[in-house]
Amino acid sequence: MQKKFILFLGLVSLFSNSKGQEDTSSYSFFVAGHTYGAPGVNNIGLHPPFLDKFDYIKERSEIKMGFLTGDIVISPSIQDWDEVDANIDSLGLAVYLVAGNHEMYDRNLFESRYGRTYSRFTYKEDLFIILDPNKHNWSIKGEQLEFLQNTLDSFALNSQNIFVFFHQVLWGIDKDRYSHVIPNSKEGLNPPINFWTEIVPLFEVLSNKVVLFAGDVGSAWTNNISYDSYKNISFISSGMGGTKKDNFIVVNVDSSKQIDYDLICLNSKEINCLGELQDYKYIHSLQSQYFRIYPNPSNGYLKVLTNIQKTSQMQIFNSQGQLMLERNLDGGIVNEFNLEGLPRGAYSIKMISEGIDFVQKLILY
Repeated sequence: MQKKFILFLGLVSLFSNSKGQEDTSSYSFFVAGHTYGAPGVNNIGLHPPFLDKFDYIKERSEIKMGFLTGDIVISPSIQDWDEVDANIDSLGLAVYLVAGNHEMYDRNLFESRYGRTYSRFTYKEDLFIILDPNKHNWSIKGEQLEFLQNTLDSFALNSQNIFVFFHQVLWGIDKDRYSHVIPNSKEGLNPPINFWTEIVPLFEVLSNKVVLFAGDVGSAWTNNISYDSYKNISFISSGMGGTKKDNFIVVNVDSSKQIDYDLICLNSKEINCLGELQDYKYIHSLQSQYFRIYPNPSNGYLKVLTNIQKTSQMQIFNSQGQLMLERNLDGGIVNEFNLEGLPRGAYSIKMISEGIDFVQKLILY
């Protein structure tokens, strides 16, 4: 039997309903990134805290489908995929798999089970597009770019919202605007990529509201949740990786095609423990507004000034994602640290406070 969640090659009308009055009714879907969970851990199936929320998903009858935005398995094998398939079958929903870098360790196996790694379908006048930046080192090129152009030319005019799913946080390549965006991995990246030069222009000329989802976040050294907007486009990245901020998102579309979001906390019985998605909006002056980190590059001595009065936390990770230093920060004063014990090189420095999750590069020389 063909699985409910296989990635379809063309326009799919899986969800057509003969009752015309329901064509524009409200519905929801979930988006979950990095669902194999904590780095280095090969679970039996999906990340256990995520599986624990399956009853919640099933209880919400308005949730009609879901998307797993890459790194679904840590090391693809027939057994790993069989375990994931069994998990998804238990939901009783159509769940679409978005290829991440881990899935593409065995592209042939993935495509033999789930079909081509880019696809499209419509549902209740909204257009859904799945892309695969793994094919061309984070760019969308060749036949896939032609597919995207043809999809928008053919379907955007008769669609309301457009939802697009891929694994890599492609907008983060713009370091002028997103210098603090650090993904789980840059595996396969070969800059320059064509996201801002060719892909964004295809969307920004449309009258549709466009929402782009990426799932390569969630590890301890990354931004677990982020939200931003640019013209008619919203950028959302979310994921799980064994931290307190493990999450997934439920997207709600009402009968007037307005969109809102539920940010679902995995590691608490209180599903709203992480607040609202919009609380994690990129603040492009975030460093100057809340934290001042200097000097950077540093010779081993670091000063951090925080304008947040509550106690914050600083974490420093090496290039392998290992936590090397963790300290509390007192608000309103200059906090000084001696980092001479750390080897010279590139690090990620993460600042954590209520409603703020800020990561940037730190160079020690």
